[in-house]
Order: sequence, then C-alpha cells, then structure tokens
Amino acid sequence: MIEKNDIRQMFIKSLKEGVVPATGCTEPIAVAYAAANCMSYLNDQNLITDMHIKVSSNIMKNAMAVIVPGTGRPGLITAASAGIVAGDPNAGLSVISELSNDDLPAIFALADSGKISVDVANVDDDLYVEAIVSDDANTVRVCIAGDHTNIFLIQKNDDIIFSKDRPTAHAISETKQFLQTVELQDIWEFAKNEPLEEIEFMKEASVLNLALSEDGFKNDYGIKLGQSLRKSRFNSSVDDLCNDIVSTASAASDARMGGSQLAAMSNSGSGNQGITATIPVSIVSEYVGANEEDLIRALTLSHLTALYIHSFLPVLSAFCATDSAAMGAATGCVYLLTGDFNEACSAIKNIVGDAAGMVCDGAGCSCAMKVASSTSSMYRAVNLAIQDIEIPSSNGLIHDNIDDTIKGLGTIVSEGFKGTDPVILNVMVNK
Repeated sequence: MIEKNDIRQMFIKSLKEGVVPATGCTEPIAVAYAAANCMSYLNDQNLITDMHIKVSSNIMKNAMAVIVPGTGRPGLITAASAGIVAGDPNAGLSVISELSNDDLPAIFALADSGKISVDVANVDDDLYVEAIVSDDANTVRVCIAGDHTNIFLIQKNDDIIFSKDRPTAHAISETKQFLQTVELQDIWEFAKNEPLEEIEFMKEASVLNLALSEDGFKNDYGIKLGQSLRKSRFNSSVDDLCNDIVSTASAASDARMGGSQLAAMSNSGSGNQGITATIPVSIVSEYVGANEEDLIRALTLSHLTALYIHSFLPVLSAFCATDSAAMGAATGCVYLLTGDFNEACSAIKNIVGDAAGMVCDGAGCSCAMKVASSTSSMYRAVNLAIQDIEIPSSNGLIHDNIDDTIKGLGTIVSEGFKGTDPVILNVMVNK
C-alpha cells in the first residue's frame, strides 16, 4: 500500500510533469525540439545539405495544418526549419519561444530550399520523432518517443553521444501508472486539503492561458471563433456565463493554433487540453468571487482530474481529449460553485454521456471549435449536476461508480478508436 505522504508527492509530481508551459502545438514543436538538438552538434545552419524527418502517424496528422508559432506557416517542414534556425535545445516545449522576425528570412529560405523531407515512420509508437540533419562533414540523428521531449538517442556519425532505453510502444510513464491506481475521491481530497504553498504554482495556468485568450481576442488568429462568440453575446446572465467560458477558451485556442508566440499551460502534452482545463475554472472563479486559494485548489483539482482521466488514454489517439480535459474543468467548477463531490461525479458522467465520440482530425484552426464544443458540454453538464440531475447508468457508457465510468471511457478510446486514426490520416493526405 502506498503511504499517504507518498501519494501526495506523486500527485505533485504528476502535476509538475503533466502541466507545463508550451509554445505552439506540441506535435510540430516536438519536431522543432529534435531539430534544435541536432544543431547542438553541428556548426553552421548555412552548411546544412539535407534534413530528413520521420514521425508517427499521429504526429503527422496533428502537424499538417497548424501554424508554427511566429512564422505564419503550417507544417513539419516549417517546424523543423524553425528549430534549426532559432531553436533553443534546452527549452523543452518552449524551444522556439524566442523566435523573432529577424529569424524569418533564414527559416523560410531553409524551408523552401528542398533540403527538408518528411515521412511517416513505420513504427508502432503513438508518439515518435526522428530528425537526421547533415552538413558537408557530419550527420546527427536525434530520436524521441513516448513523450514530446523524451530524447532516447543522439548519434553523430557513427558515435552514440547519448542513449537510454527506448520506451516500448504504448508504454505509460510512472506518473500515469500511479494515477491508474487512485480514485477521483483521492484527487478531490488532495486538492481540498493539500497545504497551499505546495500547489500555489498551479495559479500560473490561469495567468498563461488567460493571457493567451486576450491575444486571441485582440488579434485575428485562425477562424476568430472567440471574437465571433463575444460579439454575439446574449443579455441573459446565465447565457453570458456560458458565453464567457466558451468564447474565452475558444479565443485562447484561436491564438495557440494560429501561431501566437505566447505559451499555453498544457495538460497531458496538449495546450488545448490545458486551455480547456483552465479557463472555465478561471471564469467561474471570477463569477462566484472566489479568493485566490479557492482558485488554486480548483485549478489543481481540474488539472489533476484531467491527468487522471488521460492516464487511461493513449498519449495521442483519434479521440479529441479536450473532452476529457473538460471533465477536469467540470470538477473544478463544481468545487467552486457548490463544493459537492457527488455533483462533480455527476458532471463528469454527464459529459461522458454527451460528447465522448468527438474525433481528433489533426491540429489546426478547427481545434477552437472542438474546445468550444467541450467547454459548452461542460457547462451543460455542470448545470445539470448542480440541479441534482445526472445521466443514469442505464445509458451507454455510464456506470454507477465514477471511476468505472472513467475507465470505461479509456477502454473505448484505447480499443475502440484504434482503427480510426489511420482512416482519418488517409482521408487527410488524399484530399
């Protein structure tokens, strides 16, 4: 049996590993990160003769349409070029956060040179990136698997510079394994009772993601969904709260997927999941006049619940996990509104019964629509839950027990969605 203090420490470790700042969609950013690390062992970007990128199908799917931050261009070739020219190999998911306009001519010249090629790797991994960069004297190879920044091999010519065990396909991390052993009640009690100084770092999620939404409101990113929703606001106070949640979250996604250089606080490796887990809680906190401590505890609850649910899901899949992130947000919002654990369970069940089948068809401007769908579903689910209404277990995926409901969702995604991804990618590449 895990000691209570060890459980606390593992919850904190899960948050610190799973809720981190990220600039740009994490799939092309993983390619930029690999490219930047290649350049650590080469002398001059101007001497590069060729670069070959191999990625798992999910990386390919999620990078075809999304804008690389600061460039105004989509795709893995742009991401690789940005990593070569302006990447900081020590910055993790913020690898190109310092990219400036002065870097753009060199980035575009390399991207348009024909020196960079991209292919789908013949691997079973959910997440895999391999970058091979050559100049006139040397070749460097960097391989990533299992996590967006988990480098397991660096090779220069015939010399192995760095090596560690490659994660087995579909392997899960220590924190994911831990989260699969707990229950939602454990997470609720932790967020409610943990000494504030141990979790106050979670406030940064609200700061970063609200700043991203303001960028989305002020600038014309993507399909400008956040702006359009704010312009069509209704007069009813109830509708205004729903519209505030959905429009603010959508604006943040507009900015993130449209090339903003501001970081999002991510969840489970996704900025859109982090936005979805954060912004509804921040808006409801302001609505109820919560103090800073309650906001921090609600954010902790939301993000840790989202991580818990995602522990039963593949790292990348055909399931749009903004939906599971919205379940975390629902839990945090109920905490702020009524503080009733059973109502939080009902809210999660209501989301599972609503929109659990939304597919991920790659990252792009349409992600803002999916964030809007997930946060709107969350609002409906919470509204029902705090009126003591929940979808009964006679319906579909709903179990009497909340943790069984969550695990059932994981089974549907892990097994039922397995054949969907290659079909989606095939449709995308053959348009």
